[in-house]
Amino acid sequence: MQQLDQSLVGPEEIDSLGHLNVRFYLARIDRANRVLLDALGLGAAVLEERGATLRRVDTYCRFRREQFEGAELAVHGGVLEATGAQVRGYFEIRNPARDEIAATFVTGTIMADRADRQTLELPMSTRQVNEQYGVQLPAYARPRSLSLDPPRIDLPFTTLMERIGESVEFGMTGRREGMIDASDCGPDGVLRDDVELMFVMFRRQIELADAKAFGPPILHTDEGHRFAWAMLETRNIELARPRSGDTVVWIGADVAIAEKSRQSRRWAFVKSTGQLLSIHDSVGIAMDLDARRAIAIPRAVRETMDRHYLPEFA
Repeated sequence: MQQLDQSLVGPEEIDSLGHLNVRFYLARIDRANRVLLDALGLGAAVLEERGATLRRVDTYCRFRREQFEGAELAVHGGVLEATGAQVRGYFEIRNPARDEIAATFVTGTIMADRADRQTLELPMSTRQVNEQYGVQLPAYARPRSLSLDPPRIDLPFTTLMERIGESVEFGMTGRREGMIDASDCGPDGVLRDDVELMFVMFRRQIELADAKAFGPPILHTDEGHRFAWAMLETRNIELARPRSGDTVVWIGADVAIAEKSRQSRRWAFVKSTGQLLSIHDSVGIAMDLDARRAIAIPRAVRETMDRHYLPEFA
């Protein structure tokens, strides 16, 4: 497995939970993925010649160990397979000083035409994965609660709106809306490939927060202890990109609840057309922020979760 990236965790990457935020894990994976795809023959010159762009459309992550400011992290990875239209990659973020794996990722990247956004066939040379970059998915990187199978995409926008009518400011469940700003779009008016749709939803939270406060909200147990939801697994599948001026509606529900954890699903739609843009799954665990350990979901929190509990939509 090749080392593809190395960097220090900076103070600006630490969120409200006191550890490296999800979006900075993804930034490292994107850098490593670009290095890998360039080695496979999908570098800038080839893309320019074909009038194409690369887009990560499927991202599964399994978080293993928290990472903190000052940690030096290395990304190792390779190609699981390269089919006619998609390169599936495997990456793991390692902390060599602590001899531990911080997180593992399985990604799917497509090549799309810049003009009409249609998926293009990969060059035949790209599909010939050699021993240097070919890898197998390790057992420790396989999903525990989530699945790598295709998710359900048959739930209508109107059905979800009827079931999840309550708006929320932040959180994994409930409903939230936001407009796609022109500054986040390319010359064609489509959301740029380097802008994560999920983080458009949280932009106001990030802008309002100070350098140490962005990220998941800090809650309290029935006894007044600080706790928050820490992610164990996530998977995001992108189906389409919105355009400038589109109002996007994010609708979230819990589809499984255990003593200490929850599995949530969030759908993103274009409000005016009902077009499904993405599906984001996550498994979060209730974590005591002082003891840094998992705790049972507080009773009062569990009661509010029941309002958006839709296991039949899993």
